[in-house]
Amino acid sequence: MARLVLHIGTHKTGTTSAQDTFHANRATLAEHGVVYPDLGRHTGHHGLLTDWIALPQAYRLPGGARAALEKLAADWRGTDRTLLLSSEEFSRAGGRGGRVDFNELRRIFSGYELTLICVLRDQKSFLQSVYLELARNGPPPRPPALVSEAMETSQVDGLWCNFNALYSGLRQTFAADEIRLLDYAAVRTAPGGLVSRLMEVICPGTNPEIPVLPPDGWSNVSPGVLPVWAAQVIAAGGPARPHLRRAAQEASDLEFGPDRPQCLFTREESARLDLHFAPSNAALATRLQGDGQHWQLSIPDRPPDTIHREDLGAEFWIRLARRLSYVVQDAA
Repeated sequence: MARLVLHIGTHKTGTTSAQDTFHANRATLAEHGVVYPDLGRHTGHHGLLTDWIALPQAYRLPGGARAALEKLAADWRGTDRTLLLSSEEFSRAGGRGGRVDFNELRRIFSGYELTLICVLRDQKSFLQSVYLELARNGPPPRPPALVSEAMETSQVDGLWCNFNALYSGLRQTFAADEIRLLDYAAVRTAPGGLVSRLMEVICPGTNPEIPVLPPDGWSNVSPGVLPVWAAQVIAAGGPARPHLRRAAQEASDLEFGPDRPQCLFTREESARLDLHFAPSNAALATRLQGDGQHWQLSIPDRPPDTIHREDLGAEFWIRLARRLSYVVQDAA
């Protein structure tokens, strides 16, 4: 029987690196019975979801997403192959971006054995990474608003923050033994890293070794979060231009050093997030134990020298003003 493996993210859990690696190693995967479709311009399979999810036009496929899914299902149905599809957009909660109809997806792939892999990271790290991703494309929400949205709606930008709610949605379509949840903090530090852990689920018993791309294992790495926030403060709701971001990064490096850990949230906001999401994380761990999975979401300890948002005092802003003055002088 053919098997369908869905790697659904979540967002900011190394999905781009995994997709780059799978795409570059399609031939090796094929030797082990795994088909990773090549959709052209992008290494991930976001184009297969555009009939459900509001994604940029560049992802759209000729003939539409459903037609492409139907063809893939027909091509490999009745074989002994594993069809691997990877897109973090599978895990969207809804909102203006939409969400995948997993019941329809299951209908399309009738006759397939199904496995779904979902990687989760602690809410504070996740929200910080989402903030940075939003800042790439325009002004992100203010951090207090981000915290409020996550706590009040269990979502941010249409992405789940309450992972127990995410699991409940998946269980409406998939049986417990079809879902594999992985802890991001644990898999990224395990031998072989994220890709190796994914391959254990994709190819149980064989787990072929494939070279990770890029060589350091991480694509789409985020910049320092506090310089990005500081640049957005100066931009006052407009776009933070490259020279402004560069000046903020230089001011941060001079004031705190380039290697100090940073947190977007104040200590009070961090404590509120921990307190708010602890019950739903514990509830999910209990459910999974009842479903035969031993899983716990890792909450990384913040090193004592972590810089929080409230630590950017007058000296930092003076340094930033000086860096910007140099830009103005150079332009003159």
